Amino acid sequence: MKTSCLCLIALASATVGVGPTLSAGEPKTSAPATTPTFVPPTEADSASGHRFIYGNPNETYPYYAGVPRELWPFRSVEPYTKFFITRMPFRGPGRDYPPPANLKTLKVGLLDSPNYGPNWDRSVRQREGIILAVEEANRARREGQLPFELIEREGIAQWGGAANLAAEFADQGVLGYLGTIDGAEAHVALRVTLKTEIVMVNTSDPDPTLTETSIPWLLRVLPDHRIEEAKLAELIVNKYGCKRIAILRAGDRFGRLGVHTFMNFARRLGCPTVQELLFKPGGNDIPHQIAAIKEAEPDAIFFIGEPDDIGRFAKQFRQAGIQARFFGTDLLMEDRFLQEAGDSAEGTIITCLFDPSRKDPLWVSFVAQFRQRWGHDPDAYAAYAYDGAQVLLHAIRKAGPNRWRIRDEVCNLDFYQGVTGWMQFDGTVSNIAPARLVRFEHGHRVFEPEPEFLPVIAQGL
Repeated sequence: MKTSCLCLIALASATVGVGPTLSAGEPKTSAPATTPTFVPPTEADSASGHRFIYGNPNETYPYYAGVPRELWPFRSVEPYTKFFITRMPFRGPGRDYPPPANLKTLKVGLLDSPNYGPNWDRSVRQREGIILAVEEANRARREGQLPFELIEREGIAQWGGAANLAAEFADQGVLGYLGTIDGAEAHVALRVTLKTEIVMVNTSDPDPTLTETSIPWLLRVLPDHRIEEAKLAELIVNKYGCKRIAILRAGDRFGRLGVHTFMNFARRLGCPTVQELLFKPGGNDIPHQIAAIKEAEPDAIFFIGEPDDIGRFAKQFRQAGIQARFFGTDLLMEDRFLQEAGDSAEGTIITCLFDPSRKDPLWVSFVAQFRQRWGHDPDAYAAYAYDGAQVLLHAIRKAGPNRWRIRDEVCNLDFYQGVTGWMQFDGTVSNIAPARLVRFEHGHRVFEPEPEFLPVIAQGL
């Protein structure tokens, strides 16, 4: 992937006036090519509109990601006020500004991860989902409509690098942008977004604090840590009755944020964790951590980290005679966990954000198109990126090239039916659709039976 503008205008040449094709030796004429302009959407453009359900002013939203009351902070007292149960409004000007002059394309930004580190492969899959969405949108444009153009920037692995890239998006006139996976990059870019007033649709950062910044220019389609770990905490404590829970996590920001969320839930259920031990990402041996966890005699171990690291250490735990139940998050859906853990993965239960084997028509169609375009099946990063791009592109089609109206369309969304299923957005505009449970049995991932999530408000659609 190069740090460059990925212009997809050519994909729309069949629907946008581009002038006559010249034969060899034929002189050029002075007649200019037809210049696309913004054309308001028609009913045909809004054929998928029933998949978007918008909120009302002063609407009240589920508290604390919609988790059960027993997992709420300070659940036994009535607080003076509850935060994040209403949407942060934007009261500034802009909605009546005229379209930018000499507009030739509708620019959408993509902020990738740096070209090294654990998130690069996930960023590539995210990129594939977004490109597919933009290509489809351009093929559906009618004659005279402006095409979408994807402006792509690769992340910089230094503090503040994402801020410079977000500022570049503003300089280049993007109407909204997508990304990023890394939580630190997303936070830094969001601070710039507050100043540039360009909406961000985050597709892959599960940090719960990202949308709690009360910056009214952000929507996240990926459910955050609370959704997965609330489900795991209830399963471990309430269903399996485990009382001694140990944690092994990566010594990085992702592990720290995820584990502290889980620890809070476990404590609120009356089972504070007995151990929290760290490992260096990419390490091979953890004898001291294994000895400490073995001495604690846990009946459950919660893992969080890269899937190959967790698989390697899960095998070492079993070889050391540790018989506790294993639990983890959706990162362990990646093949690297099973490849490293082998038979030691047997019985491990993890969360997954949606079932990729389901037969929902939107999902089946997306998989077929994705496979045809890229030659392999999509994963969660590709699917949520595609859904996030659909939300942003729909907003641009509906609002036109006005960043403030686009923000309103994006940030007033209550429910959206994407290829990953129905999403429900809370007061921070973060997706709180429930996670699924997956068990490893005989080298296969088996989804626990559970009905597909369908919001009550959408059941009649």
